[in-house]
Amino acid sequence: MTFNRLIAVFLLLMASAWVALANGQPLFMADTSAYVRGPDFAAVYLFGDKVATSWTQERTLHRAEHSSQHVNSESPDKDMSLNAPFDKAVLSGRSIFYGALLYIGHLTSQLWLSVFAQAAIFLYLSYTLVIKCLRLSFLTFFCATSAIVIITPVSFFISLLMPDVFASFLILATIILAGFWDALKPRDRIIVSAIILYSALTHTSHLLLLIFLGAVFACTCYITERNTKTFRSFSKRATVLTAIILIGFLGELAFLFGAHYTVGADPVRPPFVMARVIADGPGYQFLQKHCATKHYVVCNYIDRLPTPSLTFLWSTDPKTGVFSVADLTTRAALSAEQNSFVFDVVRSDPIGLISSAAKNFIRQLTMVGLNEFFSDQKQLETFKAKLPHSYFDELLRSRVIFHGWILPFANAWYSLIYILSTLGLLLTCAFWPLVQFHKKSDTFPQPQWLHMLTISVAAIVFNAAICGVLSEPTGRYQARISWIPLFVILLMIGSLWGARSPAENESEFVRGLAERLPRPLRFLGVGGIGLLTDIGTFTIIVAFGPHALIARLGSLAIATLVTWRLNRTLTFDRSGRRQRDEALRYTMVTIVAQGTSYAIFAALVLTVLAAMPQVAIVIGAAVGALLSYKGHHLLSFAPKVIHSHS
Repeated sequence: MTFNRLIAVFLLLMASAWVALANGQPLFMADTSAYVRGPDFAAVYLFGDKVATSWTQERTLHRAEHSSQHVNSESPDKDMSLNAPFDKAVLSGRSIFYGALLYIGHLTSQLWLSVFAQAAIFLYLSYTLVIKCLRLSFLTFFCATSAIVIITPVSFFISLLMPDVFASFLILATIILAGFWDALKPRDRIIVSAIILYSALTHTSHLLLLIFLGAVFACTCYITERNTKTFRSFSKRATVLTAIILIGFLGELAFLFGAHYTVGADPVRPPFVMARVIADGPGYQFLQKHCATKHYVVCNYIDRLPTPSLTFLWSTDPKTGVFSVADLTTRAALSAEQNSFVFDVVRSDPIGLISSAAKNFIRQLTMVGLNEFFSDQKQLETFKAKLPHSYFDELLRSRVIFHGWILPFANAWYSLIYILSTLGLLLTCAFWPLVQFHKKSDTFPQPQWLHMLTISVAAIVFNAAICGVLSEPTGRYQARISWIPLFVILLMIGSLWGARSPAENESEFVRGLAERLPRPLRFLGVGGIGLLTDIGTFTIIVAFGPHALIARLGSLAIATLVTWRLNRTLTFDRSGRRQRDEALRYTMVTIVAQGTSYAIFAALVLTVLAAMPQVAIVIGAAVGALLSYKGHHLLSFAPKVIHSHS
């Protein structure tokens, strides 16, 4: 990979996490604390309170018979009712495997490492599919990925400290492994398989989704590949996917065994399906008819039913909640009786249950939204109870999640993009056999594209079925995979463009497009990219602990490197000098311009803008940009003078 391409990938990495960078902090949800505290509890249990962190619950340390003087003053002692291991209260479904990613991010970088690990996986899968599998150009990869980051909610989920984004990673990785096995090198097969496995381990719904996608892949292969050469690799692909599914189940069992060994109690899985069928009506009607003769534990709460499923599970109001307000024994009983209760409801009213499930499926299939990403006063109280003080104080200074006015526009836009791209994908699948054009088989080789289309459509359908039928239909659940159909359509457009347009030098093509703009505008555009790189890199470096002044030196160096390559490619004419000489001149001008910028930044951040260093960056950068443009025009990229000899 060339140096310019490395710069482009770095910019995409930053852009993929633009929501977290704009917010000033990764995005939290109420369940984030449960994920982090799983591995945190394991670490304290194994190594003692010397490894306690701000996430460690005080009761964990007390019950471990450690002195209270070692308790971290930031540790909130609230969030005990549902997930307090030393009280033998452990919820199943909060993956310790995803929690480990967050725990490592907390130990190293105030959780920023977790966000950029998710961004890196997104870029790796995109790069592998576009370039290694489809053999499209780097320009296609850059444009398609940039479009996805800009016009879909994928950056919200990359920035979110929840496992939702791994549902889409699982889909994309399954497409790569199932459809393009022969195009992958052994190293890529291992990496993609590892991503599928980890994605399946991050949440039970992801494992269910993988099972359904594996079944769709097997049926598609049997129908379309039986008499083709690619069928010879079917056994390898099927074996790998089956092994991943089995390891996923073993991971679930390992968590159950580990919790039983360390805590002495089995984790309790919340009765999602019970809550769902009661909220939909058939379950409540069954209780009204049969509680007198066939007593279930849930009958004790019939006076507060029916109630929405999320209220049934998580409300702590004793007038409306059920699961969260119950004691440990009752929670375990509610979880244990879920299967028999649901089977009884199925036998009692199968039509009603199927009807309500179909309605929930359709609601989930058409519902995309980001409501849970924006905070109100009630959510703030929840965060205050669950987050360490340092994270909560930073959350109060967030720059995105409190701007609720954005929500209606964002929901409308992302819903429109999802519905149009999904309809486009469905129409493509429906009319694919009927559309014929020159070199169709070369442009869209089979059965690779067939697997991409069928798995993408199946993923949209089964994700809606799993989340909508087994849980509460929520905009977030479908939004997490809403970028997949648009990505597939963009890759189809890229394949058609590559087949119909002659191959040309990417850098010359991009420069030709850029030269349609005046040079000052190009310079300002590059400067804007450099400024965003500077701010983003500064935010990340500061998270690792250095002082703001030291962090700014690192962010300046990286931003300067980015702007040099972009100005060399897009803004100024070729100087005719060797890159080493040109880089030296560029560095000299940059030192003067950025030195001025840094001096202004330092003066502001040490005086009036100590609480807002990013604003000081903008002011310093504006002054530095004026010096930089004239210096680069007159010195860095000035044409080399060739002296003639008489």
